[in-house]
Amino acid sequence: MSSLFDSFFGFIFWGVAYIRMRRVDGQHTGLIHPKTPYGYAMFGLNIIIILIGLLFLTAGTYTSVQSIVDGYKAGAVGGVFKCASNGI
Repeated sequence: MSSLFDSFFGFIFWGVAYIRMRRVDGQHTGLIHPKTPYGYAMFGLNIIIILIGLLFLTAGTYTSVQSIVDGYKAGAVGGVFKCASNGI
């Protein structure tokens, strides 16, 4: 679950938000505002943050699903749910 939600809200969302805010700030001058080395560095850094988020999303989701499949194959998981009472 963490790979699905944390990768988006922790990495991808903030990288895209920065780029969209810069686009609004520099609407007449292009995507990056201000067009300085610092502006280009921050744009590049946020692209890297988005790519890391996508890596965590894909690899983390694959690993989570694979561990569930392996648990079923090993017999560690009996079924999706049980109707037995969980009360004490």
